[in-house]
Amino acid sequence: MSAPRTDSLSAPSPDRGPHAATVGPVWAKVPAQPSVQPPVAVTVTAVVVTRGSSPYLAATLAALRKQSRTPDSVVVVDVDTAPATSGHQDLQLGGARYVAGAGARTFGDAVQAALAASGAPEHGWLWLLHDDSAPAPGALAALTRSVEHSNAVAVAGCKQRHWETGPDGAPLDPEVSDRGVLLEVGHTVSPLGRRMTGIDDTEIDQGQHDSREDVLAVGLAGALVRASVWREVGGTDPAYGQFGDSTDFSRRVRLAGHRVVVVPDAVVRHAQVALRAPGSPGARRRSQLYLRLTSVAPWALPFVMLAMLAWAPFAAGYRLAMKHPDRARDELIAPLWAVFRLGRLLRARRRIARTSTVPRSVLRPLLGTWREVAAERRDKRLARGEADRVDAAPSELEQAELQVLAARRRAALATVVVSATGLAAALFGPALGALASGGRLVGGALLPADGTTATTWSAATSGWVRDGLGTAAPADPLLFVLTGLSALVGGSLQHAVNLVLLLALPLAAVGAWAAAGAVTRSVWLRMLAAFAWTVAPAFLGALDGGLLGAVLAHALLPWTAVALVRAVGAQAGDRLSPPDDAAEHPAGAPEHASGGHASHARAASLGAAGAGGLLLACVVAGAPALLPAAVLVLIGAAIVAPRRRVHLALAVVPALVVGAPLWWTVLRDGDRGLLTAEPLAGSGVPAPGTASGLELLLGLPAAPTPWFEVPDGGPVLDAARAVVAAGPWAAGVLVLALAVLGLVGALLGIGRRQAGDAARQVAATSLVGWLVAAAGLAVAVLAQDDGRWSGPGLSLLLLGLGTAALAGAGVLARRGASLSGFRGSARRVAVGGLVVVALLLPATQAAVWLTGSGSVAAGGRAGLLHVTTDPVVPAVGQQMQAPPRQARVLEVGFSGDGAVQYTLLRADGSQLADASAAARAAANEATDPTAALDTAVAALASGATDGVPQQLADLGIGAVQVRSDGGAVGTAAEAQPAVGDLMATLDMVPGMSRVTEGQEVSVWRVAPAEEPPPGWARVEEAGITEQVLPSGGTAVHAEVGAGGADRAVVLAEAAGPGWHATLDGRRLEPVPVDESAGLQAFTLGPDAGHLVVRYEAPHRTAWLVLTTFTLVVFALLALPVGRRRLR
Repeated sequence: MSAPRTDSLSAPSPDRGPHAATVGPVWAKVPAQPSVQPPVAVTVTAVVVTRGSSPYLAATLAALRKQSRTPDSVVVVDVDTAPATSGHQDLQLGGARYVAGAGARTFGDAVQAALAASGAPEHGWLWLLHDDSAPAPGALAALTRSVEHSNAVAVAGCKQRHWETGPDGAPLDPEVSDRGVLLEVGHTVSPLGRRMTGIDDTEIDQGQHDSREDVLAVGLAGALVRASVWREVGGTDPAYGQFGDSTDFSRRVRLAGHRVVVVPDAVVRHAQVALRAPGSPGARRRSQLYLRLTSVAPWALPFVMLAMLAWAPFAAGYRLAMKHPDRARDELIAPLWAVFRLGRLLRARRRIARTSTVPRSVLRPLLGTWREVAAERRDKRLARGEADRVDAAPSELEQAELQVLAARRRAALATVVVSATGLAAALFGPALGALASGGRLVGGALLPADGTTATTWSAATSGWVRDGLGTAAPADPLLFVLTGLSALVGGSLQHAVNLVLLLALPLAAVGAWAAAGAVTRSVWLRMLAAFAWTVAPAFLGALDGGLLGAVLAHALLPWTAVALVRAVGAQAGDRLSPPDDAAEHPAGAPEHASGGHASHARAASLGAAGAGGLLLACVVAGAPALLPAAVLVLIGAAIVAPRRRVHLALAVVPALVVGAPLWWTVLRDGDRGLLTAEPLAGSGVPAPGTASGLELLLGLPAAPTPWFEVPDGGPVLDAARAVVAAGPWAAGVLVLALAVLGLVGALLGIGRRQAGDAARQVAATSLVGWLVAAAGLAVAVLAQDDGRWSGPGLSLLLLGLGTAALAGAGVLARRGASLSGFRGSARRVAVGGLVVVALLLPATQAAVWLTGSGSVAAGGRAGLLHVTTDPVVPAVGQQMQAPPRQARVLEVGFSGDGAVQYTLLRADGSQLADASAAARAAANEATDPTAALDTAVAALASGATDGVPQQLADLGIGAVQVRSDGGAVGTAAEAQPAVGDLMATLDMVPGMSRVTEGQEVSVWRVAPAEEPPPGWARVEEAGITEQVLPSGGTAVHAEVGAGGADRAVVLAEAAGPGWHATLDGRRLEPVPVDESAGLQAFTLGPDAGHLVVRYEAPHRTAWLVLTTFTLVVFALLALPVGRRRLR
C-alpha cells in the first residue's frame, strides 16, 4: 500500500479565516462555509433495501438497534418477489416495518416505495442503507450532528469501510472483524466520468482522510438525505441501475443549490455485494458513460457521443490486452447502450435543467483533474505492485536456491543457443554477405520470392493464383503468414523467407528448451531435448530440400506446445525446499538432481491461449496436414487438462479461420492430397524417401544410411561399422524406450494408493504425449502414401515421444534417487554414461549432416539450397513484365530425354507467391488457354513458325528466352544440340527478333505485324489488337475511346467466374469461353469511358473481415502485458 496522502487533503485552517482553504486536490476545494445555525430537531427514517433472503440483513438490522442515536422509524424494503417476511428465515425485525417492493427495479424505486408506505415527514431525513451496509454504533449520531446546525446540507455521507467475510463467504461480525480497509470517504469523478475515491485498494483507515467535508458525491449506502430534497430532485435516476446513481443524485443535489458533505466520524461497513455480481463491470461502464452524457454541455453532446463510439474499439483492445475479454465486450456494448437510449437521456437532461438553480461551473472545483487521475492511478499501481511483491517474496533460503537454479539454467540455455547458432553459422555464414547484398536463397522446393508486402497480400487473399495463365484457387495459408512477416522485416518477401531459414535452427533449439521446461525442471534433460529436436532428421531433411513450410512447422511446434500447456496451467514449475518425508513425494512425482522439483499447480493463462492460437495457425499454415491431428490432440488434452479447457478450444480458431479457403476446397473436392502437399513448393521438390513403419516410428523420413564409411578389416573395424550403421537409429530408439518406460512407470505409480496429484499429472502428460505421437505417426504414414514429404508428421511424432520420454525420465530419476550403496553408485555411473551417449548422438548427427550438406554460399550448396544473385529473366524481359504492360516471358528448354519443357514467367523466375497446392491440383485438368500454349511451344520446337508470334501475343507473351545450358528446368548436357537447333529456329521466325547476344540467356522479342507490343490486357476487334491497356496486378483502370460495336476486352488470363468489368460503372458481359479460346474477355461495344477490370473471389470480403478480427483479438490476448515473468 502506498503512503496515505495527507499533505494535500487538509480542511480550511481555522486561523486563516473560514474562506482560506488550502490549495490541493478536489477534497480541499471547499466552498465558503455557511453561517452556523442553532440546532434543530432531526427526524430520521431509516430505509433498508434488501433483495430476498440476504446473509447480511440480520447483522445490518442489529447494527441499527445498537445506534447511540436510534432512528425514529425503520422501514425494510424487499425488492424481491416475497410479499412477506416468510422468505427471510430467523429475521428479527424488532420495531421495523416490512414493505414488499417487488415492483422496484432500482434502489431509488425501493426508497420511493418506503416513502409511500411509511409516510415519512415532509421535513424529516432519510437514512438510506443497503442490506450489506452495517453502520457503526455512533454513525447516525455523527450524521445528525453534521446537519442539525446547517440548512444548506442536504446529503451527509458516511466513511465506508470494507465488511469482512469468512473463508466460506459468510459475513463476519462487523464490530469484531473490522480491519479498517477504506472504501471511500466521499468521491468525485474524472474529466471522463470515472469514479475517483483517492484511496488505494488496500488502504487502512488511520484518519488520514478525516479532513474531507464538502465533496462532489457520497455513496448512498449510509447517507442521510433530506426528504424534501429527495422529493425535489426526484430521487435517483432509474437509468443507472445499481451503479452510478449516488454520483448522479449528489451532483443533481449540488446543482439544486444544496451541499453534499461527508462525515468521517460516521462509519459504515459495506460488503459491496453488487460489485461482485455477474455483469457488474458492464453495468458500471454503462452508468459511467450515461453520467458523462448527462453532464456535458448541450452543444458538446453529439461530439461526445461520436467520440464514445469511435473510442470503443480501442478501449476494447486495451481490455483484451489486459486479458479481460468480458470487459472488452462491455466496452463495445456500453456506448451503443447509451446512444440508443437517447430519449431517456434527453429526459434526464431536462429534469436536471429543471431542478438546477446554479450553473454547472460551480461543480468545477469539486471535479477531478487529469493530474489527479494520473496520481491516483500511479498510487494504485504502486500499491498493487508492492502487495504482489510482498505476497510473492521468497525467503532468504528460497532466494538463494532460486539464484542457483537461475545460474544453472542460464548456463545451459547459453550452451543451447551457442550450439544452435554455431550450426546455423556454419551452414549459412558464408552466404550472409551475398544475402545482405540482395541474394536469394533458392533451390529444391524453394522458389524466388520477389514480392513486397502489398503484392504478397494480394496473392495471399485474392483467390487467384497467377502461375502460368492463372487459376481460380486459394493460396496456401503459409503465404498469409509470410505476408505478416514481410511487413515486419521492411516489406520484402524474400527477406522474410531468408530470415525464416537463417533463424530456424536457433528458434527450434530455444523452443525445444522452453517446451521441455513445461514437462521437467531438469537442466540436463532440457538441454538434451533441445539438441535432439534441433538435429531431428525430419528437420534437417526439410532444410536440405528447401521445404519452407516443414521448416517453419518444426521450428514453431515446441513454442506452440508450451503456449498451449500454459494456457491450461499444466506446466511444471519449481517447488523449492521439498520436505524430506518420502510420504510427501509419492512414487511418480518427478525430482531431479539439478535442484528443480517439478510442481504442476499453476494458473491457466488466457494470454498463453492467445499466443498458442497464433502459433498453431503458423504451424498449420506450414503443414496443413497437422490441422486434423491438432484438433484430435486438443480434444484429448482437454479431457485431462486441470483447468480452463475452453482455452484449448479457442487456440484452434485462428488456424481454422486463416486457412478457411483451403479447408473449404479440401471438403468440396474431397482431395486429401491438398493437406499433405508441400505449401509454396516449386517443381524441384525432392523425392520423398520411403521408410518402413519402424523407421517412421523412430523419426526417420527415409531408410537411414551409415553416418560414414568404415573400411573392411578385422573384428574391430567390423564392430565399428556396426556402431556407425546403428548411429542413425540410436537417438530414436533412446527416445522411444524412455517414452515407453515413462508411460509404464507413470501408470504403475498412479495405481499405488499413496499416489498424489503429481503422479496423476505425470501419467496425464505421458498419455497426452503418446496421443500426440500417434497423431504424428498417422500424418507421416498418410503423407508417405501420397508420395509427399513425411517430415511434419515426424516432427509431431517426436514432440509427443519427447514429451512422454521427459515425463518418464522424471519418474525413473525419482525412483532411482532412493537407491543407496552399491546400487546407488551403479545407478549414478549408468546415468552418467547415458547422459554422455545422449549428448554425443545429436553432436555426431549435426557433424555428419553438416559435412554431407556443406555450406550455403554463392558457389556452394547445403543439400539443394544455394544463394544466387543472378536474375532468371534478363533486364529487357523484366522491363516487359513490369506494369503497365505486364507482358509474360516464355522460357523454353529441353529435358535430358529430349522432351520440350517450358515455363511461363510473369516475374524474375517462377515465384513463391504463385505456388499453390490447390492450383497445382486444378492444373491437372487441361484448359483451353493451356492447350493453346502447348500448341504454340510445339510449333516453335518443330520449326512450324506460321502464326506463332500472333499466338504468343494473344497469350500476352512479349518475349521468349532460352538458356544456353538448356534452361532452369534441368536440361542435361546431352540436350545441348537440341538447344542450339531451337535457337536457330527462333532466329528464323518472322515477328520474333533476338535482343540479346553472347549472354547466358538469349531473348527474342515477340512483335506481331501491324499490332502493338503484347500486353496483359488489350482491346481487340475481329481478332486484331487495337490497344494494349495499362494494368497492374490483376486489375485494369484505363480510359478507352469510342470504337466498333464488336470490340472486346481480352485478358491474358484464364477465364473464371470471379472476373468483373465495368465501363463508367456499367457492368460488361463476359464473352463465352468457347469464343475467347479459354481467356477471360468482356464485350466492350462502341462506347468510350473509364474501364475497370478486377478479380473478386466469392466471400473474400467476409473472410478478410473475420480473419482480421480474429487475428487482432488473438494478437491482443497474446501481448505480454501485466503478466509476471515465469522462470
